[in-house]
Amino acid sequence: MNYTVQGAAGEPRAPTGKLLHRTKDAQQILSISNTTFYRLAAAGKLKVVRIGASSYVTDESIRTFLASLVQEAA
Repeated sequence: MNYTVQGAAGEPRAPTGKLLHRTKDAQQILSISNTTFYRLAAAGKLKVVRIGASSYVTDESIRTFLASLVQEAA
């Protein structure tokens, strides 16, 4: 099953088209625990941005992290 769709510029996008994900949503997307999430964020492997009091993870950083895992496995 393919879960990617093309964005306006042809780049892959999540089916929702979101550019930012709440931290809990990012944890669910990656199937990782809260502790693992914050370790990855502290190591700079996931980019966390703040808007007001809310924290979000960029869609691009999730994709980059996943791509790095694929490269490491190869």
